[in-house]
Amino acid sequence: MQLHGSTEGNLIAAVRSAVRFRDHPVHADTIRHWEGLLSHARRELSNCAALPSEPLQRLVVELEVELAKRLA
Repeated sequence: MQLHGSTEGNLIAAVRSAVRFRDHPVHADTIRHWEGLLSHARRELSNCAALPSEPLQRLVVELEVELAKRLA
């Protein structure tokens, strides 16, 4: 997965998009991108490569919640 900008910036954009399109269909590629972004962020957090980690963890949870709502 190739990110443009920081992991935090990409998560912020993904959460905003997920919220904005909450009641609308999105492409399967978008869902895969969001899932890949979550995997990437989790790896950064587990390697302690992400500092500060608290904001990144919060964004990961926010995107996870949005994806869970979409898949429910």
